[in-house]
Amino acid sequence: MSSKTSAGSRSSQPIPVWVLVGACAFLLWQGIDLHRYVRTDTRPPAWDQAVHLETAWDYREAIREGRWTAPLHMAPKPGMPPFPPFYYLALMFTYGTSDPAGVALWLNWIYLAILCGALLAIAHRFKPDGTALAAVVLFAGAPAVQEACHTQLMDLSVAAWAAVAYWALLRSERFSRWDGSAFFALAYVVGMLHKWSFFSYLAPAYWIGLEAAFDPARRKKVLAAGGIVLAGLGPWYLANLPVLFPRLIEASADNAVVFWKGAAFFQYFKNLPAEMGPWLWLLGCVGLAMPFAARRRDQVWIPAMWFLTSYVFWAIVPNRQMRFLLAGLPPLAIAAAWPWPRRWIWVFAGLQFLSAANFTRAWIKPFSVPVPGLNVQFFPVQPPRGEDWKLAEVLRAAERLHPPERPFSNLTLVANDAWFNGPNFNWAVKWLGLPHVRIRGVNRRLCEFSEFVALKQGVLGPPGVISGLPEAEAIIRNPKGWFPRAYAPVRQWGLPDGSVAVLYQQRRAKKAPFSGSEFAFPKYTAATGAFSARNLRISLGGWDPARAVYPSASATADSVELRGLTVEGLRVGLEDLRIVPAGGAPSRAPWADVRLLRMETLRVRHLEITAAGLRKFLQKRVPGLLVSNVTLQDGIDVSGKFKSIPFSVSMEISLARRRELVFVPRRLRVGPISLGSRLLGPWATLRVSLDPNPETPFVIDIPRLKLAENRLVIGSKDAP
Repeated sequence: MSSKTSAGSRSSQPIPVWVLVGACAFLLWQGIDLHRYVRTDTRPPAWDQAVHLETAWDYREAIREGRWTAPLHMAPKPGMPPFPPFYYLALMFTYGTSDPAGVALWLNWIYLAILCGALLAIAHRFKPDGTALAAVVLFAGAPAVQEACHTQLMDLSVAAWAAVAYWALLRSERFSRWDGSAFFALAYVVGMLHKWSFFSYLAPAYWIGLEAAFDPARRKKVLAAGGIVLAGLGPWYLANLPVLFPRLIEASADNAVVFWKGAAFFQYFKNLPAEMGPWLWLLGCVGLAMPFAARRRDQVWIPAMWFLTSYVFWAIVPNRQMRFLLAGLPPLAIAAAWPWPRRWIWVFAGLQFLSAANFTRAWIKPFSVPVPGLNVQFFPVQPPRGEDWKLAEVLRAAERLHPPERPFSNLTLVANDAWFNGPNFNWAVKWLGLPHVRIRGVNRRLCEFSEFVALKQGVLGPPGVISGLPEAEAIIRNPKGWFPRAYAPVRQWGLPDGSVAVLYQQRRAKKAPFSGSEFAFPKYTAATGAFSARNLRISLGGWDPARAVYPSASATADSVELRGLTVEGLRVGLEDLRIVPAGGAPSRAPWADVRLLRMETLRVRHLEITAAGLRKFLQKRVPGLLVSNVTLQDGIDVSGKFKSIPFSVSMEISLARRRELVFVPRRLRVGPISLGSRLLGPWATLRVSLDPNPETPFVIDIPRLKLAENRLVIGSKDAP
């Protein structure tokens, strides 16, 4: 018998029954622990967790309304890249329960079971004895994995399908078997439809696939696997590529420290002892360095390269969080048993299990051991907490106070704490079924067009994520500023961290904010610098004290610059306008700055935007964008570079029923990839409603739109 056949027979030994029973017992304990955690912890979801829960709600509503193609083109949340649909399609079923955020954690238990099963099979392949169970306990009991079990993120699902893909890859015997090759392709599709970063963990598979493509005996199998992957991934990735690519580049730079500065490249290695447990780190790293102690030495390089290539990829990406590397860490547990005596392995597995049990119960106080260059922690804890952060009470109060004549009310949130932030307020609005409240963040003009303002007074959030919020709080709490003239506190609540949530609502002033009604400014610049105009003329008309608005106002200007966009020949009508002077006391230069509090309709009678003005605006508003050319003729054509990557886009623009702008892409090129209208498909069409929305909570009325002479022209100069 050849050595290869002998190795294969040893690896195909069945897993002992007691090992399978032990793995099931571990998962049963994990389920009992998770059940206790879900019942005890009452905090709302944190930042990204709330975004995923809200997105799952959007999927659920789209499918309930019969929009079956919605998973192909679901709009991403602000500042986030689009995510593939599979995680959300599973997550949306949690909304049939009274606690979707808690029930969502049970999905993690399912993914943990998949991960443990695949890890058990791989570990047994390389060392066919009971230590495969120890490998499962060492990895699943690690602090980073336990933390992933208690949060509504997709990292555990990605790790699970990566492990399944590697099990199938090993079973394929380098794409020489049909079953393993097909199963690898299916696992790859499922993983990539959970998260686009899944590809980064499978570098060994690409090398094996390339090698198999040149082998006539294996070529059909690897080509069939590639066909399954392309067919499974094509629809979603082609539909989302125009948005996904630039958003990923931006997201990768969050909290960025380039890998060649300082010890950034080794940050993950320094944190591995704390995140994965010192014993797994020690056993696993030594095991990967001693592969000769494993069985199936023809395949032993695969787990080692699984870990190494994943580490290098994510160490280079500037945004470093251990959860991103999690799917590349199972090889540590696979290799942990290779060179060590069986007794040692079980002792360390027992310590890891004790650490996992302690993680939510905190029987043992955490402690650290000083080791130069490493973060070595023992028994870290994250116990559940029964805390009410009053999100529901704040939002229901705003819903009750909502003016019935308005379609909805904006609420500006001045806070960004872990359990009190914009994403979890957005999620709570949908989960609670509040039809009239919309959440807005703070911008340079604080709370323009917001009926309500909610301030977390005392602790706004962690220092690194509250840029601009302390200044906003100072404006709100300044008794001599403009905010107390515009808003009044209506309710407040004490929060678990000792801070106070205060809800403010717009005042209904009986007296007009200005003594006159006609104003002219040869040059006007708002105090914030966000708005300037030349030859600005404003007519406010009469004041309605019952509704505290100017029913019919108008404005004209030779040119206006708004957030970097230059508009020429502006003529607009403003209906039911409510404003407050923000440039000081009303008696001293009231027009130095104003805040727009309310408006029912903005009637655009005429304005023009030049190609040069649009080019300047795009470069100013999108960091890293260099626009070389903009043409406004029979459509909009833009070309240039984004983060040094060349691109060009061509699209048609039209106006539908004076209520909707329609952008139809004709051609898109990003780097070497070029897509025509047929490949982009109908789901790439962008429709921008001119009905009220949270950013512009008023009707925008546009009589007509045309492109001519490198200008976008709205309305007519002769319109009344």
